[in-house]
Amino acid sequence: MMLREVKPKNPRTARILKAKEPQLIEPPKKTLLMHGSKCPMPLHTVLKTFHSLTRPNSVLFHKKNENIHPFESTENLEFLANKNECGMVVFGSSNKKRPNCVTLARMFDSKLLDMCELMLLPNPDGEDIPAMNNLTMHVGVGLRPLMLFSGSAWDDSTSTPHVLLKSMFVDMFKGETSDKIDVEGLQYALMLGADEPTDGLAPVIHLRWYKIRTKRSGHKLPRVELDEIGPKFDFKVGRVQEAPRDAMKEAMKQGKRPNEEIKLKKNIGLDSIGDKIGRVHLAKQDLGGLQTRKMKGLKRRAGMESDEEQGDDDMMDVDEISEDEGHKRAKVA
Repeated sequence: MMLREVKPKNPRTARILKAKEPQLIEPPKKTLLMHGSKCPMPLHTVLKTFHSLTRPNSVLFHKKNENIHPFESTENLEFLANKNECGMVVFGSSNKKRPNCVTLARMFDSKLLDMCELMLLPNPDGEDIPAMNNLTMHVGVGLRPLMLFSGSAWDDSTSTPHVLLKSMFVDMFKGETSDKIDVEGLQYALMLGADEPTDGLAPVIHLRWYKIRTKRSGHKLPRVELDEIGPKFDFKVGRVQEAPRDAMKEAMKQGKRPNEEIKLKKNIGLDSIGDKIGRVHLAKQDLGGLQTRKMKGLKRRAGMESDEEQGDDDMMDVDEISEDEGHKRAKVA
């Protein structure tokens, strides 16, 4: 898969393309949540729960979309995601063959990157999943959760569904990147539990929400307790569509770090204080015709002296006497 290269035609297009370049700190991804032609109440509860916990970085569509089939055609899905500037899509639909299906998809360069299908299972307690309108999560808007991935399958790099789902849920709930954390902002936790992998059975994912409460403990650190809130979701992993290798490599690029050495051109770089330095390569020079002083250590051939040079050396060995010095010696005599 070759990614197209768009050349800017005007300054406005150049600014838009520059904003889409890889950045060192990526902004939070917006999530688009949509209903299919048939969306029962359990699926509606899943979409409303995701929307309430990802606001303001999510958009929820209330109308039904009949012409969207992610694993068959992606044109309508890509159009709606690009129109609303969303990097992730959560699509809920139900039919006879695949009841209560939630499809998670990610976008890159205005195209579909990868997808994973989750089949919502009945409540393990035997109760029906309640409507979201009757539930209150008591979680502030724009807060990030503490994420806990329970199970050995999340650390297995060979398990494609678990690696893909872990990356998708982190992208959905990570929010704004910051270097400082306010303890008061840690209000809830998201736990994703995975059953141990078994041959021939689709992996089951358990999604739970917990309210974080701090109480006095008599010490410097408070006592932390977790209260389960919200509905319980159990999913069975269905179809998975991985991203092409070239597209994933391009999507994983990061922007340049501030202190990173900038490679300008071949044999050109920057020194420690930021000055540009270069290396020049010259051809082999002929030093045979180089004019030097007539010294014994700089003879053309070692051990051989020309007649002219020998004469010059004899003249240099003779002590010369000036006229004034000779006249003085004559008077003394």
